[in-house]
Amino acid sequence: MDNKYFYVSYEKENVDSSKLINQIVDSKWMETDTFIINCSPDYSSRLCQLVNHKLSYLNDNELYEVIDLPMPYPIMSQVWDSFDREYYQFEKYLLEWVRRYISPNDRYLFIDSGTLRGKNFDKVKQAIRYKLTNDNCRFASLYLQSDSIFIPDFYVETFNKAIQGGLLFEWENVNNPNWDY
Repeated sequence: MDNKYFYVSYEKENVDSSKLINQIVDSKWMETDTFIINCSPDYSSRLCQLVNHKLSYLNDNELYEVIDLPMPYPIMSQVWDSFDREYYQFEKYLLEWVRRYISPNDRYLFIDSGTLRGKNFDKVKQAIRYKLTNDNCRFASLYLQSDSIFIPDFYVETFNKAIQGGLLFEWENVNNPNWDY
């Protein structure tokens, strides 16, 4: 590897996932009407599944409903809509996604494995602001890049990309061209 990375092994990811789950439990914020939003499903599905199963005891031992929200890579501005089978600009897609899935009567926990630049979470927060109060939504990530423009409500560790390198999970393709390292 030529680049320097904030490297996350399977073991670290598991330990930190438990820490994140404990933060969410300790907040006493989760209720039975909460939806889990799987932001960036290609990176966050494992974390969402762990959170959902570990918190199911708070929901009468039923899993929470999970809704996927694809987010663009840092070098892209569009996402693939599997329903329409075409690409859309993220902002346009996001407005339609909010119209379709967000109700002011429910609660939403948005989960992404890492908050890097924070731009995607910031766009989500702006898109839901007319439908949800701050009491009805929370944001969670395992890792927060220190120069992010968005700070999630729950996160386990901050890293400095300039010093430690970009976030890299053990299961990732280190040669993925969609990152801007």
